Amino acid sequence: MPAADRFSALVEPLRLRLAASPLPRWSRDAAQTVLGLLPARWRDWVVGEQQRLYLLRHQDEIALIAGGRSGDRELGRLPLEESVLASVRQRLDDAAIPAWLLLPSANVLRRSLSLPTAAEPRLREVLAFELDRQTPFSADQVSHQGRVLSRDPATQQMQVELLVLPRARLEAELHALGPLAEGLAGVDAIEPDGRRLGLNLLPAGRREQGRDPVRRLNALLALVAGAALLGALLLTLHNRSERLEDLRRQVAQATDDARQARQVRNQLQISAQAANFLATSRASRPTMLELLDDLSRRIPDDTSLDKLAVNEGKLVMVGQSRAAPALVGLLQASPLLSGPALSGAVQADPRSGRDRFTLTADVVEQGSPEAGDDVRR
Repeated sequence: MPAADRFSALVEPLRLRLAASPLPRWSRDAAQTVLGLLPARWRDWVVGEQQRLYLLRHQDEIALIAGGRSGDRELGRLPLEESVLASVRQRLDDAAIPAWLLLPSANVLRRSLSLPTAAEPRLREVLAFELDRQTPFSADQVSHQGRVLSRDPATQQMQVELLVLPRARLEAELHALGPLAEGLAGVDAIEPDGRRLGLNLLPAGRREQGRDPVRRLNALLALVAGAALLGALLLTLHNRSERLEDLRRQVAQATDDARQARQVRNQLQISAQAANFLATSRASRPTMLELLDDLSRRIPDDTSLDKLAVNEGKLVMVGQSRAAPALVGLLQASPLLSGPALSGAVQADPRSGRDRFTLTADVVEQGSPEAGDDVRR
């Protein structure tokens, strides 16, 4: 399937839904209201005259009817002479006015059909199949058109009128027009009361596409307005995206600043906690001078120390004494120490005659129960 047909198949259901909705009628009413507010000259400039020249043959003469928004007006009648028709054809080409042939509605075969609304996208093809049943002609013998008279959303049915014009009759009418037949834009049928059916029964290959300067100007203005609107939308979108990028950069910068501030705060908290811990630890334990003073007063003179170490609240003494087991009892009375005990066996030193010992104890923290008991004692 060609790309154009695929696109038409996609767009046609949307067009049908739009046609079945009240939106087209509202749009037409709104457009008519807005146009009615404009001055006549402005209204003609916006809408354009959209003139057509209708040709209606009466025996050996042809009537020229000017059609426009203000209605139809007969300009006159001309004889069916080739020179006269050629002159009219030349003037129509110079003025770029489309010419339409009008045929009496009695020359058109009309049938009313009831079809499902699903057939509307392919209405012309569906009506081509109905030709054999509704008319004595085949599809290649006639030029046919269909128009939707009404739609019933409840039953999903629509009333369609099939209009059929035999090609032989059409060719006879075109032959009678002579030079004017080559430049026709369409063929329509006219009722006895003067109303036109609004169809084009001329085969597509024989239609001349007329040029409407006002319509081209309106299309150009619409294109320029659309381009300007699109440019404004794109500019607004660009400005919004630039603003969004600025906001994102500001948010990222603020996030980095906040992250750095949190890191600095965490470091300060850790440093403060460490400093507070050290200060608390130092304040909760006796100083080394206090500990040495207490030991100096409690250890007898016959005891010498080779090593004295305090590490993380643990006191370790290594030395020689004549009564090493008695040191435990002496240190138990100290308010600064708790749990003194000899570590390992006491060994006699043959050179000095004293016992070599290793004694351990816990340095009491201030405010602990042991310190409180010692203070109370």
